[in-house]
Amino acid sequence: MVDLKWFSGGKERKNEAVVIIDELLVSLSEDSKYIPLKKFFLFYRKELESSGTSTPLVLSRMNVELSNILVENKLQLSDAQSKQLKRLRSLSNIRYGY
Repeated sequence: MVDLKWFSGGKERKNEAVVIIDELLVSLSEDSKYIPLKKFFLFYRKELESSGTSTPLVLSRMNVELSNILVENKLQLSDAQSKQLKRLRSLSNIRYGY
């Protein structure tokens, strides 16, 4: 895990998000209840790598949709997976020097 600074740019945030998504995909079991979550992560991984949209916007949309998927599918994650999700969500926290 790279320790990002509060002023890190989109490229660093994108690279770290892709690494975390890859770790989460590996850690999810083959249980069919996790299929929507896996599809979600694969979609956003592809979107982050395509560089078509700004990274903060993609991360912000991802956070909202992630909450919906977890609630709608009643998914329970392990402690390690929860920590990874927390890291992933923290990438969208940008302070603007105020």
